[in-house]
Amino acid sequence: MARGLPGVAIVPEVVQISYPDDMDHLGVLRDKIARLREEIAAIQELNEQFRRDGSNRADVQAAHQQRNERLQAIQQELLQLADLARRVISTEQMKEKHHSRLHPAKQERAS
Repeated sequence: MARGLPGVAIVPEVVQISYPDDMDHLGVLRDKIARLREEIAAIQELNEQFRRDGSNRADVQAAHQQRNERLQAIQQELLQLADLARRVISTEQMKEKHHSRLHPAKQERAS
């Protein structure tokens, strides 16, 4: 209840996030995948160094374990991104099909 106004509740505003219709969703996904590839390459290099050095120190072992956990997390993220990419492509195909039904004259002129 708001102070000084009996019976009036304060309700937070609803914030809607919208994206432009022409947003390049596939481009965003490609960028994310590229960043994950860079991270994987860095982890692989550190793991290779770990194998070469063969250290048994606890901190080095813990760091190696963390890298392996991160690789598993990246794998899950890539699976989610693949699913998202399929949905984006499907949505884009549906939009194109819908657009071509609404504007058949543009299709004929383009031919």
